[in-house]
Amino acid sequence: MNMIFRPVPAKQFFNSLVGMSPEDRYHSLETEENYIPISRDEVGYLLKSETNPERVIFLAHAEIYAALDGKKATINYGYNSPAQQIIRNVIGDKTWDEITPASQAIALYREQMIQLYDAECEALGKAIPLSEPKLAAKLTAYTASINSKLILEAAQDGRADKVTQVAIFKRPSAKTFARWHDRYHSCGMDVMALLPRHHGPGSKLLSFHPQSIAFARQEACAYLSRSRPTKAHIYRQYLAALAKRNRTELPHLHLQKVSRRKFETMISNFDAFHVAAARRGEKYAVQKFMAIKRSFKIVAPGQRVEMDFVNVDLMSLVVETGIWEILPPEIQERIPRVRIYFGAAIDVATRYILAFKASLTPSGAAAVATLRMVMSDKRHLSSYVGAQTPWIGKLRPKFITHDNGTEFTAKRTQRVLTLARMEANRPPAGQPTFRPFIERLFHTIGLLVAPYFDGRTFHNVVEKGNYDPQAHASLVVDELIKVFIFAICDIYHNKPHEGLGGNTPHNAWVDACKEYDIDYPPGPQEMLHIFGHLTKRTVGPSGVIVMGITYDHPELQATRRKHGEVEVPVKFDEECAAQVSFKTDKGWFVARNTVGLDDDVSFAEWVIARKELRDHYSTANATGLTIMYDAINRLRETGEAATIRANLSPRIPTSADFLKWEKEMFAGWAVTPDITTPTLHGLDTFADPLALAAATRGDLFGKDRMEQPSAEPTQEDDDEEFFAETDAHASNFNHFDEDY
Repeated sequence: MNMIFRPVPAKQFFNSLVGMSPEDRYHSLETEENYIPISRDEVGYLLKSETNPERVIFLAHAEIYAALDGKKATINYGYNSPAQQIIRNVIGDKTWDEITPASQAIALYREQMIQLYDAECEALGKAIPLSEPKLAAKLTAYTASINSKLILEAAQDGRADKVTQVAIFKRPSAKTFARWHDRYHSCGMDVMALLPRHHGPGSKLLSFHPQSIAFARQEACAYLSRSRPTKAHIYRQYLAALAKRNRTELPHLHLQKVSRRKFETMISNFDAFHVAAARRGEKYAVQKFMAIKRSFKIVAPGQRVEMDFVNVDLMSLVVETGIWEILPPEIQERIPRVRIYFGAAIDVATRYILAFKASLTPSGAAAVATLRMVMSDKRHLSSYVGAQTPWIGKLRPKFITHDNGTEFTAKRTQRVLTLARMEANRPPAGQPTFRPFIERLFHTIGLLVAPYFDGRTFHNVVEKGNYDPQAHASLVVDELIKVFIFAICDIYHNKPHEGLGGNTPHNAWVDACKEYDIDYPPGPQEMLHIFGHLTKRTVGPSGVIVMGITYDHPELQATRRKHGEVEVPVKFDEECAAQVSFKTDKGWFVARNTVGLDDDVSFAEWVIARKELRDHYSTANATGLTIMYDAINRLRETGEAATIRANLSPRIPTSADFLKWEKEMFAGWAVTPDITTPTLHGLDTFADPLALAAATRGDLFGKDRMEQPSAEPTQEDDDEEFFAETDAHASNFNHFDEDY
């Protein structure tokens, strides 16, 4: 007999407390002004204009969250920090994508060397001296390990009778490695600090001296410096300061000298976390101490986010969750024996689930989609499945931990983490106890699902699946994901959690967002920079064309006047068709569409609308924007747009899919603006939320998801740097960079 679950009433969510410091930059998109946060109180922030120091404004916490949520402002975290100022002094305002591939490879190699060294120091419990006699053999071993991986990766690609050239790295000297190590940790563990510097090193961070009561302790605090002086050096400074002070004081006021042993013991008694944070940066300290949860408790949202992919047999999943028992026999016998990868991200402080995705194969695309879901608004998903509790969790994680799976070690995933400036850690292989929360999540949700659904939920799968096992598996997973999202929002998030002392994840999230600051997710332009697909386009009189949409910018036309109709690198974001970015000799710029396209239209919705026109309407050859908007409105009225936007399919669109779709549906066709701006229906046109009782009647889901056209499987996008050149008359996706 199943016990009926009674959810705890969910608290109403108004806004999160957005964290900012004087090291950050607040950018208003309405006024195009940049501000530096000066101070904050319980009401809001006092901000100072960067260009006019006399201009000071006050914004309430609710105003800041509303501006960020409405895409009227963005926050560039750490822009004014010493670490980022050092990097800008060396390489300017260049982004990672503007760095040459050769320089990127060098920086990533240096970062791997430093990570191997730091890991060995952590295992030993002490620092290995940065001297040639002590470090030479280890540097040789580190370099050999990295080069072996490069050779192994190259050997797995291409034909067996084709010779592949691999560039390997030489072992650095201990002195050179020490210089890399200092740069990396003095710049907040930012890989861009390791880029080759052809014009000499940048300036070093200055030492700082905290106040202390006792004179010896005050001088000992000089050890807490980014320049990382030795204890012997600090002791010599202390003796000099002591002598100087005693010369100016009366004899009876002279201070007694503290022995070197006692002085160094005083330094050793400093809090280990504060020493690591002061000498190597807060990110290093968080990674060192939080990775094994031994020095402080996780309390703030985003302070630690755990990610994992679990490989399960579809049949086993249906059986173990109890769904099998309530399925009709005709559906039971048609469930295929395939393996599905479920990926999730959970906030450790609140046990709130921030992402939940499925994929048929582990890949960088699946991991990247999960990362994006962590930072995206998911309220449309909870509305789509009829959940009463909105899925409100979104933030930019301060720290992410994941395993050593290929989906996380893939080049694409690591590159996205680099572009998003998110710190990540991979615990030792074969030790799931280092990720206890995400491992337990998959065992928890399944037990909550079955009592609330009957077999009629899956009846449409039989009709649409036909006899194609792969397609049938995808449809079954689509329905399961809907069930799981409903369970996450209305059951798991509202169920008392033992790790929260009986509180619920939803209420813990609401309370924590009132008490602790969060890092707000990136704005649309930064999302384009982080997740955009990279291709090349020819600059014409109307700019560049992507999926039949024209984009223009003065810099594009300046490039055309200077170089003619040349190809330029272009990035487009599948979530926003209103803008693309492009690169010229002067760097990256953002170009807006010239046809009046709404900011809420995604490329997936655009592609499906074009497909509907071609398949069913005689107006397919018309180029007016109104025609496309009419098709999109039809999708939104029938609920198809919500299904497309939810993107619950285990087949995650890749760059190869967009290549195929453009070739099939947009070759030789480009949309044109209309005299009057057409009207586009809102996205949130969902049916009334369904109660749990309604869900048990099997009417949780409405119209089925339209099947998207899919490309044939190609080589894993993480393993290819560029696609082979395709027919220029069929598609503009030439030399497609899959790593971006």
